[in-house]
Parts: sequence; structure tokens; C-alpha cells
Amino acid sequence: MKTNQKMTVQIGHFGTLKIGHLSQMGDVSQVIEMGNKIRETRGLSPMTIDDILRKQELWEFIIARNTQLAIYLKSEDSSDLQNSDSTVSIYSDYSILNDFKSPSGLLRYSELMKMFPHLIKSRRGKGGGTQAELYILLKIASMLDKDLEVSIYDVFVKSKILMWRDVGGDNYIEFNKIVDTLPDRADKDNTSIYMQMATIVRTKLGIEDTEGYN
Repeated sequence: MKTNQKMTVQIGHFGTLKIGHLSQMGDVSQVIEMGNKIRETRGLSPMTIDDILRKQELWEFIIARNTQLAIYLKSEDSSDLQNSDSTVSIYSDYSILNDFKSPSGLLRYSELMKMFPHLIKSRRGKGGGTQAELYILLKIASMLDKDLEVSIYDVFVKSKILMWRDVGGDNYIEFNKIVDTLPDRADKDNTSIYMQMATIVRTKLGIEDTEGYN
């Protein structure tokens, strides 16, 4: 599937998470909401998004993830990264965080976000909020509750839910193309047939309601 469609993914019995299947960016507030429900049952204080975004361990993780991506992108251009003249270090530099600390030692996370918009970003207003890449969402889950962290790992890593969404979407496109080649459907608007056939497939599989279905 070429477009970055939002998936509603069921995370065990904890709740659902909306995430783009190409960008792998999801809503931080949904992870925090799930985590705080568990924390409440354990008699722990809830954590706000401000609590989490001010933690140095989160930003060290974001920097490490950014380093990993930089190395990967560099290796795409070079068959032998280690023997190339790459300026990308395999070690993350956390010292930059010192430049984003207030006199009281708190991290100015809104400024930090501008450095890593491909990993975490916020938008104000209607439809706004804070979005983060899957790796970052997993890190946030680990800061809230370990059972939630394990459940998210299970869905996205073991079950490969985003990969199968991508493969399934591409196969669905190919299926629609075949419909367009049928003698009585050539050069016609076959949108309704696409929808009917998709419904038949879901009914056959017993998944008529796909909301939150993995």
C-alpha cells in the first residue's frame, strides 16, 4: 500500500493504538492512556506527557534511534560502511542535551523535538497532539508499564502487523486491477465492486467488523 494509511491496532486487552503503516508514527497520548490505566490498578501515580517528555532517558533513546537510522541510511549508499569515509559515528552523542536544559535542569523538549521531527513531533489545534515513531512509542510504554511494553512488542514485532498491512494492501490493489480487466467491467467505475468483494472476503474470514482488528 503506497499511501500512509492509519491503522487502528488492538494492543492486547489494554486498548487500541492508531498508527501509520508506512510512517510507523502513532499517538503518544494513546500509549500514555493505556499505561496510566494499568498504573492505577497497581496503585501508582499517573504520568503526564510532560512528565515523560522531560525525562533524559527518553531523549537519550531518541538520539540513539536517530544514530541507528543515520548509519542505516549511510550503509544504503555504501556496501562497506566501516571502510567508507563516513562521518556518521556508531556512538550516540548525548552531550547535546546539555544545550537544551533550563537553569533548573529541566529539558526544553519542545525545542528538542525540532531536531527529530521524523521521530517525534507535536501539533496544536484540532487533530493535533504528539506523534512518535514506533521505537519511541515502545520506549514510552516501557516507562509506563512493562506488561504494556511486552504487549506492544508482541503486536508489532512478533506479529509483524505493519508488514502484513503493507503486503495485504498491495495485494488488494492487484485484486482490483484484475476486476478492471474483466470483459464486462473494462473502462467502468468498479468502486462498488471493490467494496462488495472486500466485504465478501471479510465475511468469509469472519471479520466483518475490522475496527481494532489485527
